[in-house]
Amino acid sequence: MSLTEANQLLRAGILEGVRVVVADGSEGAPVAAAVADACTGLGARVCVLTAPDGGSPEPDEEAFEAAADQALAELEALDVLLIDGAALYAKHLPGGGRKALVRCLDEAWSITRAVATRGFIDRQSRGRIVYVAPAAAGAPAQETCHAEAARAALENLARTLSIEWARYGINPVTIAPGASTEPSELAALVAYLASPAGAYFSGCLLDLRGP
Repeated sequence: MSLTEANQLLRAGILEGVRVVVADGSEGAPVAAAVADACTGLGARVCVLTAPDGGSPEPDEEAFEAAADQALAELEALDVLLIDGAALYAKHLPGGGRKALVRCLDEAWSITRAVATRGFIDRQSRGRIVYVAPAAAGAPAQETCHAEAARAALENLARTLSIEWARYGINPVTIAPGASTEPSELAALVAYLASPAGAYFSGCLLDLRGP
């Protein structure tokens, strides 16, 4: 599915006025780039947020809050937060699967807390959060369990927040890509979730891994 085909699935301009923060937008992260292109092409305003990395084992919460403030200042408001857990995981994979797992989850939560608190909760504004999990299939055997654990944790986070933050009108979901899932396919699904039809989904796993 190409980006052109993805845009053909949804009515032109359907995301007009929708504000989207895409994180992690690290250099070379294909999913973030594809989502930004697809949503922009459908009329959304998109800001790419790169997760701060000060080299510390623990996330620098103040740095995450500053990045969130900068993104929200650019967009002025927020409707959708995409967190590319696959990029967060891959960024730390050179240090080993367990390190990648821990940092992926720490940073995913830090981004969620900083952006959602400022963009949704403090402003009493409804919104959506989409997590993209790492693909476990096709990974080396010693890393598969860590990638699968990251997927399960992000799924659980979405389910838990769908209950805890329901009173704020926040709908979180997780996407589990398969080994052959293309960035453009993920972009089409995220654009759909950002559209009016996406309001139906909350606390669920959208599983693209196949049978």
